[in-house]
Amino acid sequence: MKKFGKMGSYAAVALAGAIGGACVTAVAADVMDKLATTTSNKDLKGIYSSGGESPEALAKAKALPITQYEDDAHVGGGGADQKVLIDNDVVRVNLVSFKKGFMRAGGLRRKNNQLLVYLDQGQFTLTGNGKPNTQKLMPGSSVFHYRDSIVSESHIDEDYRVLFVEMKK
Repeated sequence: MKKFGKMGSYAAVALAGAIGGACVTAVAADVMDKLATTTSNKDLKGIYSSGGESPEALAKAKALPITQYEDDAHVGGGGADQKVLIDNDVVRVNLVSFKKGFMRAGGLRRKNNQLLVYLDQGQFTLTGNGKPNTQKLMPGSSVFHYRDSIVSESHIDEDYRVLFVEMKK
């Protein structure tokens, strides 16, 4: 009987080890998924990041006859619900809540460099350049825009929140 008890103990330890290994594997897979990145802003397969407009895009923007800058009261949200979280001489951080169906006007210049950090899955369509371009971004995705780049007209396809970090210096 002691022999079977010892075998049962070994079997229990082996089973616990297998279950623990499966749990660790599942947790590791979950962590890996949360760290997945992508180079596409259309696939929702990972966190997307953009380092900003290309030199060619900035040169095109500079040549446009657009002289009006975003209104300080609406930087980032273009009139969407927003809350100023930080505003000092170096940085302003706005939490913007875009609602499905909202149209964010474009055709304005950015006064300062901006970093956008998506808190929720963002889905919107850029409509200002004549050819609709749907963007889908996972939470945690970040997009940088250079000072004097042009704000695009956007149609919000799904509710989402985004932090607009405006660097004043």
